[in-house]
Amino acid sequence: MQIRILTTLLGFGILLGTTRWVNSAGSHASAQSAASLAGHLAGVWRLVSVETIRPNGEVIYPFYGKHPEGLLMYDQSGWMSVQIVSDPKPSLPATDSRADFLAAPASEKAVAADGYYAYFGTWSLDGAGTTVIHHVQQSLLPGEHGESSPRHLHLDGNRLTLYATVHEMGEAHERKLVWERSASNGP
Repeated sequence: MQIRILTTLLGFGILLGTTRWVNSAGSHASAQSAASLAGHLAGVWRLVSVETIRPNGEVIYPFYGKHPEGLLMYDQSGWMSVQIVSDPKPSLPATDSRADFLAAPASEKAVAADGYYAYFGTWSLDGAGTTVIHHVQQSLLPGEHGESSPRHLHLDGNRLTLYATVHEMGEAHERKLVWERSASNGP
């Protein structure tokens, strides 16, 4: 599965304006091209979809549902943040106060936590420009603190697709997250 994904990614090339990003037959991106890619990644990206792909190729939606919402931000100084709200969106606890949230029953807080995922940290690119690495400083999942999580990337105009390999539910999965560049003036 990983070989098929890598072959697909290498075959695509990443289109950046008039620059074509190609990493096949052993060619490598130059430092100038890597800087260009970093400049193209910087900004705000809205989540389009999240798919989990099982080893047999089956697409499933175990954590985020079919229509999650989210934002991914990369800034030019190297900081990043991601937030994802699952579909269906959590509706409990129904409060807009931190104090009331903390006082809510544990079962309601669990509903909120189950439907939300977020972390922040720094980001970097590998030397070939095929992978962005998220260096997690803090996460909703405390066990992710300090992890470096590589995501193979494909950038096509205003669409960014990130691929992560994860081990969950007793097997290796590929997580495919599709993001679309957000307009600079907000929603």
